Amino acid sequence: EKKKSSPPPARGKTKHLYSTLEEGSYIAFDIETTGGNPEKNGITEIFALRYKDGKIHDTFYSMVNPGVPIPPIVRRMTGITDKMVRDAPPIKAIMPDFITFIADDVLVSHNTIGDMKFLRYFAEVECAHEIGNYFLCTHLLVEKLAPTAPDKSLKGLATHFTLPGDARLHRAEADAYLTLELFKILLQKMQEKGIPSIADGIRFQGDFESGMRLGFGVKPEVLKNLPETNGVFFLRDYSGQVTFLSSAHNIAREVRRLQKLNALPKQLLRSVLSSCDLTYEETPTAFAASLLEAQSLAHTRIRFDPTSWHQRTANFIFLVREADEYRLSTGPLVEGVTAFLGPIRGGKEVTLLLDHLANVVSRKPSKKGLKLTLDEGRIIGDFLSRRPLKGGLKEKVLKLLPKHSERINYLNKLRDYLKGVIIPDDLFDGRIMSGILATQVGEGWHIYSVADGRVIAEESAQGDLQKALSENKLADRLYRQIKAANAAREDLIETSLSASDANLLNRIFWWGFFGSRHEPVRVIHVDELARW
Repeated sequence: EKKKSSPPPARGKTKHLYSTLEEGSYIAFDIETTGGNPEKNGITEIFALRYKDGKIHDTFYSMVNPGVPIPPIVRRMTGITDKMVRDAPPIKAIMPDFITFIADDVLVSHNTIGDMKFLRYFAEVECAHEIGNYFLCTHLLVEKLAPTAPDKSLKGLATHFTLPGDARLHRAEADAYLTLELFKILLQKMQEKGIPSIADGIRFQGDFESGMRLGFGVKPEVLKNLPETNGVFFLRDYSGQVTFLSSAHNIAREVRRLQKLNALPKQLLRSVLSSCDLTYEETPTAFAASLLEAQSLAHTRIRFDPTSWHQRTANFIFLVREADEYRLSTGPLVEGVTAFLGPIRGGKEVTLLLDHLANVVSRKPSKKGLKLTLDEGRIIGDFLSRRPLKGGLKEKVLKLLPKHSERINYLNKLRDYLKGVIIPDDLFDGRIMSGILATQVGEGWHIYSVADGRVIAEESAQGDLQKALSENKLADRLYRQIKAANAAREDLIETSLSASDANLLNRIFWWGFFGSRHEPVRVIHVDELARW
């Protein structure tokens, strides 16, 4: 009869998950096998010991008849021969006692995921039992706690940490005792990092399976008190470090969405599963929340961009400098952008423009965009910024030199071609976002002065917005303030965007063009302010 595939792990045992690390009851174990696939191979040896309160309390050991020949390479590595296991009991006779021995304790081994495949498979096939114990893998923990260790094998770590142990590695008993010595060091390191509980340690090791079984880690009492208001929430790990942050029109509702783990992108899921606390900051409007999100990202490194989650970001055609070349691409702005047009709202015109730019350099774009030389990038940067397309004095001199004349002729042809390419009327550079962006708050307005897509000042006004701007020469003062800020800004082809500016521009453009769908927003360009 064909053996069944290894079953999915049980929801989870271990009653003392939320005990402190030092209060845990652990099973350090090791198994030796004939190969890596439990459906085609067998276990030859099992050793396990129970470690609690700093002491070894009892042990479990058995040789096992695997039911298949032991390959020569495995015999050489472990020293276990077919003769040694010929009279040993089969796994069917061993597994019930092993299941009883491990109870609901936390399992500990090196490269635990591979060991668990065998234990779960044979527990299910031979005993109709699902092993649901949580585990701590010393290999995963070493990756986090001792990343500079040159050799992360058990033998290599024994040397690195000068661990006491039996020289007969690749035998279950020796490896299990050595794993315990390594685990003691890792326990101490976790405690030094302030990891409070066994569950936090399991989250910290970072494997998806354990994280999914533990589920959303923020305590119910925290979730219960979340406000149904605008703001930014911050997911945090055991140390208080931010793992993910996002603006929200309704903080409580957005956090509830994050609890649907199976619907999350993998990178976001990894961040959510490593989190065990949540804080938030309320804002008067959704636009203010978006600005706070951008400001928070300026000093917080997270692995998943919140705009990829909530989609409140504009998309652009942009040019970015990368080492000794440029790249023309589309999407939200990123650090290093030197010129851009947006927001992209679909349509054939944008596709046609991109095709023209690819054709002119006779190059096909990759998934990351269209690669350009430094000379091509500067010219296309002028084109996107609507600057005059003409060469400088340096090019005129180089054209007189035979070895440079061909390149200069090519650049002039590129400029001539671009002069005939039309930029769609609904694509703009940063100057379009110069003016005021006003959001309604109760009976009044919160007014943001914006220069080239950057917020330079904020103030409030009561009552009708038009009337407020007309009174006390407010419109005139804001106009002069914005014009002065625009004049002070350097040319974007010479000054690339910082990550902070890119984050802000993505949000400012989205709110300026699409934000009125979500809350009352008025955008008044600086030139229109002049007429007030």
